[in-house]
Amino acid sequence: MTLMYFLLAITFLVFVHELGHFLAARSCGVRVLSFSIGFGPALASVQWRGTEYRLAMIPLGGYVKMLGESSEQHADPTESFAAQSPLRRAWISLAGPLANLVLAWLLFAALVWQQPEQVSAKIDTPEPSSWAHSRGLESGDRVMAVGNTTIQTWRDLEMALRVAGNEPLQLHFEKQGMLEFDRKDGTAPLIQAPEGDLLNPRALGLRPMVVDLFIGQVVAQSPAEAAGLQAGDRLLSVNTQPIRDAKLLIDLIRRSADQSLVFELERDGQALQLAVRPVADGEAGRQPARIGASLHPRFDTVQMPRDWLNLVASASIQTWHVTELTVSSLWRMLTGELSWRQLGGPLSIADQAGQSAQRGAGAYLGFLAVLSIGLFVLNMIPLPMLDGGHLVYCAIEILRGRALSEALRLRLQQLGLTAILALTMIALWNDFSRFF
Repeated sequence: MTLMYFLLAITFLVFVHELGHFLAARSCGVRVLSFSIGFGPALASVQWRGTEYRLAMIPLGGYVKMLGESSEQHADPTESFAAQSPLRRAWISLAGPLANLVLAWLLFAALVWQQPEQVSAKIDTPEPSSWAHSRGLESGDRVMAVGNTTIQTWRDLEMALRVAGNEPLQLHFEKQGMLEFDRKDGTAPLIQAPEGDLLNPRALGLRPMVVDLFIGQVVAQSPAEAAGLQAGDRLLSVNTQPIRDAKLLIDLIRRSADQSLVFELERDGQALQLAVRPVADGEAGRQPARIGASLHPRFDTVQMPRDWLNLVASASIQTWHVTELTVSSLWRMLTGELSWRQLGGPLSIADQAGQSAQRGAGAYLGFLAVLSIGLFVLNMIPLPMLDGGHLVYCAIEILRGRALSEALRLRLQQLGLTAILALTMIALWNDFSRFF
C-alpha cells in the first residue's frame, strides 16, 4: 500500500507540473511534441492533435517536449519554443513550478474548508527541565505570537518555529486569559533544535493541551482486553488520580508490572471501574510493563470561521509558511547549519506517503501539499536543466540583449547536471542509511 500511495502522489504531482508547462506552451502557440509522465520506454501512448501523450516505465518524473528546444530541430518561426521572446520562454518555464504552488494552495484551502476545527495554541503542562517550565508556563497558557507572526493554531506555532530555526525568538504568551509577559532568548541552549533536526515546540517543552484521553485499539488476548477495556472508553482517573497526560500514564503502566491499576472510565455516558494488571515481557520481566492498548488524546481546539476570507487567508498563510520553511531548510543545508542527512530520497518520500495515508485522507492531502511545494522550490533552484536555470537564461538574455552562446550553455548544463546528480546521490545514500 505504501508503494501505491507513493506512486499515486508522484504521478499526480508530476502531471500537474507538466500540465503547467503544457498549457503555458499552448497559450504561446508553441507546438508540444510529447507530454510524458515518467521516463524511459513508454508503457502506453496515444497521439492526439499533434502531441504524443505517454505513460513511461520510470515514474519518478516527467517532461514536456516542445518544438525548437534542441538545436537538431528545424524551428518553425510560429510554433517553435526557441523563436519565442525571452518573456514568453520564461512564462513557459515558470508555469510548471507555479502549477505545483497553486495546487498546494488549493489542497490547503480544501483542508481548511473540510476541517474548520483546528488544534489550538493552548499549552499543556510543560515537560520538566524544559525552557517552558523554567519560564513559569503552565497548563492553559496560550501562545499568541512568535515574533511578528500571529498564532491561532498549533500548526501556526510549528510553522513559525521551524521557519525561525536557530534565530533569537520573541514568544508572546497569554497566561490563562491575561497577557502577562513576553520571552526573548538568544542563547542557543534554550532555543536550538537537536543536532540534525528542525526546531519544534517540543524542543522548548511545549505540548498541545489535552482535554480528554481515550482508549484506542485494544490488542487481542492482552491485559486490557482481559480487564474489559474497549476502544472509545474515556479515561477519567487511574487509582483515583485524575489523568489526561498520555506520557504520565504510560510511565505509570511501565513501572507497575503485576500491580493492579484501577481505571475509572466513561462508556456510553456511564461511569465504570476496571482493574487492569500490566504485564512485563521478556525474561524475568526485564521489559517495561504494558497493558496492550493504545491511547488517543483529544486536544483543545479552536473553531476557525468557515468563510471565503478565512479560507483564502489560511490557505495563503500555510502555503507561505511551508514554502518559507522549505527554502530556509535548503539554505541552511547549503550553509552547513543543517545536516544534509535531512535530505530524503524516494524511499523517505514513500515512507511519509504511507504514514500520512494511514492517518487519513486529510493527512495525505496535507502531505501532497507539502510535497508539491517541495517540487516548486526544487525546480526554482537556479541550476541549468531546472526551470530556475531557464529563468536565469531568460533574464540574462533580456539584460544583455542576446542569448548566451551555445558552447557556454552546454558547459553550464554539464555543471548543473553534476550538481543534480550529487544531490540525488546524497538523497539516495540517506535513504540507504535510514532503511537498510
